[in-house]
Amino acid sequence: MPSSTSSFKTYDIKRIYPKHHWVALALLTALLSGALTLGWELYVRSIQYAPTLNDSKDLWASRRAIVDSEPQRTVLIGSSRMLFDFDMDIYEKEMSERPLQLSTVGTNPGLYLEDLADHPEFSGTVIVGVVPGLFFAPGGPPVASPRDHLIRFQTWSPTQKFSHHVSLIIEKWFAFLNKGDLTLNQLLLDLKLPNRKNVKAPPELPPYFHEVDEERQGGMTEFAAKNTALQKRIQQIWIPLFTPPPPHKGQTGEQAKADFLKSVEVTLAKTKERVDKIRKKGGKVIFVRLPSTEKLRELENTFTPREHFWDRILETTEAPGIHFEDYEQLNGFKCPEWSHLSREDATEFTKRLMPILKDFLQ
Repeated sequence: MPSSTSSFKTYDIKRIYPKHHWVALALLTALLSGALTLGWELYVRSIQYAPTLNDSKDLWASRRAIVDSEPQRTVLIGSSRMLFDFDMDIYEKEMSERPLQLSTVGTNPGLYLEDLADHPEFSGTVIVGVVPGLFFAPGGPPVASPRDHLIRFQTWSPTQKFSHHVSLIIEKWFAFLNKGDLTLNQLLLDLKLPNRKNVKAPPELPPYFHEVDEERQGGMTEFAAKNTALQKRIQQIWIPLFTPPPPHKGQTGEQAKADFLKSVEVTLAKTKERVDKIRKKGGKVIFVRLPSTEKLRELENTFTPREHFWDRILETTEAPGIHFEDYEQLNGFKCPEWSHLSREDATEFTKRLMPILKDFLQ
């Protein structure tokens, strides 16, 4: 009986390559890609976008890392008003020290204050920008954002660091790399689609209207400072964002208010604990209330009145505070979209703020 293994046959299979001009195809692909990239870049510049660094968690982590090597530095924490409205060049000129900008947009700065309080060697000055609606936010995006930034710093890998340094180079050249407005996900979110019945859509967030440099010195773009249509659009976004949300399902308005007031007391107690820790290490903490105007200021006075929020911070912590409404030289500034100063006004405001700040620091 013949062996089954002897029945196999061998075949000479030749690989067939398609006959194309591969070099020409590669050049054509590169040409088309370049043309599409150039076209998109020209389009986004035509609608007033400009090359700017993305205010990423990596950029924030690169600034936070300096605290470890220079624990006596002055640190700025807060939300976008501190990021936009405080001119670090003016501070450096007056104090012969350049502060570290760790403020982030839409942020409750409590976790940043806790991070500095728990740092075993930090003994510098912390200037805390206070937006009461954010400072006392018990959760949600205002708390999630600083938590994410701190996690990125604590877990910052060599690969992420390398990617960050590469990004710093290319983001200075191309406007379309704006992650806030021009990613595919964000462009899809910006599509104006009608809401389904009984579905509450997330609040609209303001479009790109600020820029930062490598040190995270932020500022309102010149276009935003001059474009009244953009200003009015952003103003209408602030109204729902600065209005308290409705009570949770099954909860009355009084119950929601009581829960919020409990969280206010928790925030005050934690703030005092963090301020005391920094003081014991030889550091200082100063709270600053930066300008807001018109309709937005009215909303803040209604929902976060000064005597129940700003005054309570100073009373509880016994830390000094500077409120723009308490000083004639800090009054009279106009926020184009009610919440932030233009770059020009931010510089002038900081010049007027510095003599007051120096008195507290000295």
